[in-house]
Amino acid sequence: MAAPKLGFGSMLLVLAIVLVVMPGRAAAFGAGNIPSIAQVEGHNWRHGDIEDMLKTVAFLHGKKWTTLLVQRTYFGNWLRDYSQAVDVGSLKGVNAETIRILVWVLSFLANGYATEEFEVTSERLGVYRPEEHIDNPLGYADGKDAREFDKRLRGPVLPEETQIDMRTGMKNYIANEAGGWATSVGYLRNSIARSVHYGRLYTTGSSRKGNENDLCEALRCLGQSLHCMEDFSAHSNYCELALRELGFHDVYPHCGTASQIHVNGKHIYPIVTGTFGGVDFLHSVLGEANDHFTQSEVDEMNSALLNAQMATKGEGSGSRGFGGPSTASSFVSLVSKLPVIGGGFASEARDLQKMADDQERQNEAYSSTRGDGARNTNFVPGMSENFDPVKVAGQIYPILKFRDKIVKSINRGIAKIPGLESLLEHISETLTAFVLGLLAPFIRPIINQVTKVLKDGSSGVIATSANAQLEPWRNPNCTDPTHSMLSKDHFTNILNPCAGRVAATVLQYAVPRILYAWENPGVPVDEVVNDVTRAFHHPALRDERTEIQHEMFQTVRKWADEYPRRHELNHVLGSQSVKDGKNHILQGQSNKGMHSHGGGIFDGGAGNMMSNRGHGRPTNSLWSKVATRDLDAMGAGQGGGVGYMGASSPEPSQAPASTRPPGSFGYHTDSQPQSGGAADSYYSGGSSYQGQAPPAQYGGGPPQGYGNQPPQGYGAPPPQGYGGPPPQGYGMPPQGYPPQPSYGAPPPGWGQGPSSASGWLSAVWGSRPMGWWWLQVLISH
Repeated sequence: MAAPKLGFGSMLLVLAIVLVVMPGRAAAFGAGNIPSIAQVEGHNWRHGDIEDMLKTVAFLHGKKWTTLLVQRTYFGNWLRDYSQAVDVGSLKGVNAETIRILVWVLSFLANGYATEEFEVTSERLGVYRPEEHIDNPLGYADGKDAREFDKRLRGPVLPEETQIDMRTGMKNYIANEAGGWATSVGYLRNSIARSVHYGRLYTTGSSRKGNENDLCEALRCLGQSLHCMEDFSAHSNYCELALRELGFHDVYPHCGTASQIHVNGKHIYPIVTGTFGGVDFLHSVLGEANDHFTQSEVDEMNSALLNAQMATKGEGSGSRGFGGPSTASSFVSLVSKLPVIGGGFASEARDLQKMADDQERQNEAYSSTRGDGARNTNFVPGMSENFDPVKVAGQIYPILKFRDKIVKSINRGIAKIPGLESLLEHISETLTAFVLGLLAPFIRPIINQVTKVLKDGSSGVIATSANAQLEPWRNPNCTDPTHSMLSKDHFTNILNPCAGRVAATVLQYAVPRILYAWENPGVPVDEVVNDVTRAFHHPALRDERTEIQHEMFQTVRKWADEYPRRHELNHVLGSQSVKDGKNHILQGQSNKGMHSHGGGIFDGGAGNMMSNRGHGRPTNSLWSKVATRDLDAMGAGQGGGVGYMGASSPEPSQAPASTRPPGSFGYHTDSQPQSGGAADSYYSGGSSYQGQAPPAQYGGGPPQGYGNQPPQGYGAPPPQGYGGPPPQGYGMPPQGYPPQPSYGAPPPGWGQGPSSASGWLSAVWGSRPMGWWWLQVLISH
């Protein structure tokens, strides 16, 4: 009996359903947002939801944050989560460049854009560094020197790092900069300084004022700074200790019963964070070798690429012979109907399709010519020795750039033309599927070969963490709980809303002060950093005169007062309940036996049961809305494409005056050059800013810095106006790429045209056909 034939629309529907219903897990304060349709929205938090709180404070000059500005900031936050993919476990079997490519495509799926300021370069992605997440480094790399795998990874852990700072009641790796170890405050000092540097170039630079690339870098660095600050309430026991201060004395502090310390006359449990901080990410994104029932995000990406590839070929369910036009031909036909620019895009689409088809044929040939990679330094085990991930990155860039060019060009002009609504809707429905189909022959072979290696590396770390889950109950002196037991990342954790609200309070305090430093070159950066990092404190040692400490404590108080079963908090957050996993609750389901000491992610834990909440899926991303995201970005949907991906940031509208605290926050803001002060390097005559950038990455590099006094710029105030220009290649693809003409721009020779819409159109069309003038007017506005 002949198989039923599916038309293009049916195939696209199948692809959309696959993308929407893909299982996932909640982790890492959920890189992403809670989908708008989720019942928990407004009650549970992820990094993306906290970043949405940016719109409650003012942007520069009292203006409002636009969608584009928030997206650029969140990209920096998202990258810190996904840098965890580049760590010892994965690097043992896969090179960093191959991992970067997979994260790059995941970023496209999660965030919608993947080129220019949204490109996942090696430098932007970085590697896993515990201090970026305030993770306890105890046991990292099994005591070995991780820098053998990548010089950017941290060195062996010193015993002093995980001890308690008796001045603050917190672990040394959090904020004690007196030693030679990496600290989260040191990371923030570098990251905020970098954000302020580029923010000042954008606002008052002597020769680069208003440069969009500077704004993008300033926002990305702001986002990665916020990631670390948001993790304080999510990854530490701050919320638990604050509740104990409020009278809930049976709340479990995640420390052994005999681990209390004496600080300033108080007998208190210390502020701690969890060990094996990357396990939730590894479980969610890379998966485990012995888990045959759930899909990791990499598995899900592979499924999405496969389905798109079959749809492109007019196939379904893995068999040939399905009727109806293919995705490729349908998309080319649709895009060719765009006024003026359609022919150029259609031609480029056909060229890209040919390139993908050629790669597919090469893949088939490679299967019979596999070697040992002796002549290829970027060799991927199990693949042809001719396969080079650096080359693949160059091949997929034009595909991702093609998608962004279409969206931008339509947003700038075509979307404003009456009568094209139906055409644009159909293009938006086919664009993502077409792009995924083009990517498939380049990405799927990598996934198929490296998945087992990645899962094996992930499983080792997860197993080690699982063995340590009960240590605080076994050892009365333990101050090193595991991340999975302590963190509030999971929606099911009763304290997730509490931690999220505290993180939002921190954001609303820190961002206006950092932006104030952007606008005022006379403000010493260290003064700003010292102010905002007062958020890292012990609630029992808080200073009520310090605004951020007072507000954080009041946020916990307000949450506790509003909790509907307030009288049960001592019990449900008590020692036995946490040990049994009863601090995780699923709406409409019993939590009995949900938590087999897996912190909500292992063997049927609460995290698994929330499988419809993936790790890195922002609201309106491909994971939840295949078509409407592109339609809105084009400016043709309900969202109107407000500032989403134009050539430059749209002028933000005026924000309410109340969203920006008045005054100078008490900072020194002299407008005249100083004499020997910390702000000297920001003055070069007049009000123009000509400072130099701090290092691109905190904590990487040579062995010194662990066990010795920190080198200049490491865990200390940036030296001499931040030393010099950014390291060569910062913000550009890693070595092996052709040099780029400007920061974040596509490498030459990869098929990209001029960056501006009008310039690109001119390059495509040469002479101007009839009707060009009105399209030019639309694009220019």
